[in-house]
Formats: sequence, C-alpha cells, structure tokens
Amino acid sequence: MGKVLLGLRMLRLAGLPLENGEVFDYGFGAGTFYRYLPKTAEFFGVEQDPVVCQEVAVMLKERGFKHIDLQPIEIKQWKEHPLLQKRYDLFLCSHVLEHLPDPIDFLKTVRPCVKPDGLFLGLVPINERAESPHHLQKVDRAVVKGWATDAGYEVAYYEENDPFPYWVQPLYTVTSGWKHKLAQAISLNLGMLATLCGERLWFAWGRIFGRLTFSKPTQAAFILKKR
Repeated sequence: MGKVLLGLRMLRLAGLPLENGEVFDYGFGAGTFYRYLPKTAEFFGVEQDPVVCQEVAVMLKERGFKHIDLQPIEIKQWKEHPLLQKRYDLFLCSHVLEHLPDPIDFLKTVRPCVKPDGLFLGLVPINERAESPHHLQKVDRAVVKGWATDAGYEVAYYEENDPFPYWVQPLYTVTSGWKHKLAQAISLNLGMLATLCGERLWFAWGRIFGRLTFSKPTQAAFILKKR
C-alpha cells in the first residue's frame, strides 16, 4: 500500500488528469493501484499469471470499473505483446526495473507506448540494508537519472519516501521460515495502517518516524517525460 500511496502522490504533484485517460500497468500484481484511480479511466496491464489477470479483472468489475483489458505476458516475447503496441496517458512500472538485466533497454522499448503528453511513473526500492536475491539493480537518484537520459526521457519529478520498513527490510529478503512469515505480517499491518491514514497523513508521519528512528527512505518514485 505504501507503493500505491507514493505513486498517487507523484501523480498529484505532476497534475496528470486521468478521468478519461488510458492507464497501463506493467506487472500490476493484485491490481491495488487501479482501485484508486477514476472509474472513468481505461485500464490495461500485463502479468505473467493468466489466473491473476482474470481474478483482478473480476475484482475491478465488481467495484464498478468498466474499461479493463488485462492480459498474460510471456517474458521471452514481451516486446511483441499487443498491449505494448498501443499508447497510454500513464505507463506505470512499480518495482519492476530493479529486476531487469537492462532497464535502459526496457525504457527505450516502452517509450513509444507513452503518449507525447503522457507520463512514465516508476517506483523502485532504495537503501536496501540486505540484498535481495531477486534484484539485479541497486538504485539511487543518479542511477534513475542515468537510465532516463540514456533512454530518451527527462526526470520531471523524483522523490524518496516511506521509511517505515527500513530496519526490517532484511526480513523481506528471506523466502521461507519464521522470518518470512514475520515479514508478511509486518507488511500486512503496515498496509492496513497506510490505508487508514491515506496519502498525506501517511507521509507526514513518515517524515517524523524517519527523524526519530534514523530510518532512511525505502523506495523512490519518479515521473519521466519523453524528450
């Protein structure tokens, strides 16, 4: 939920109207981000699991969303996917780039998917106290700027936030056992608290929490515009 709130915060800062916009989410997971966007928007997205695509589409339709096109994707042929031949007002990529061997190639490939006045919204983990076996990239502001420049974008907004998981982040790198279960419990409770607080209060508390506990931000969000 912290990812969702930070993404929404960046969209508010960028002032991108999405009431009738087309939104694409590369790796939409549980589809939580969609739920906080206008019901008049058109939603597109890809995930590897066809069952997840179907379940999220059903969930959104039950919540009153009408324009939904979620499709499974084969990673080996991802560049040829039909949804990546379209253009969107918002191209969302949350916690995906750090998993890629070549983020610049990805950003170049999806650049035509962003409308001339559209935006690319990315979120990535930062200040990781323990390395994740699934992360191929270590990210900071300079890395994001380098990616953007080399791929033909400019960084319009960049923000580091969400210090709450900083000290327990090493637990998230464990894939089994009691530490893994503890990490899931912590994540669930933080998500529930973030939902109750909402964007403004959550990040206001985050600034206070960070100063009191010497916690660093755990994720960065950035808005890219095409050059």
